Amino acid sequence: MAAADEAILEGVVFLDRFADLPDPRQCRKVIYPLDEILLLSLLAVVAGAETFTANLGCALH
Repeated sequence: MAAADEAILEGVVFLDRFADLPDPRQCRKVIYPLDEILLLSLLAVVAGAETFTANLGCALH
């Protein structure tokens, strides 16, 4: 299995793990699904992110 395929599989496993996590946000204000925000947060931390606004905030725009 190629490294890219393994990375995609790990992302899917991560998203499946949090699929049942309740989203406390107001539905009409939600732009990005919670599971995608969690995955981006994990990837940002792995990449060395130290603050949300400086690293992950830019990815969401």
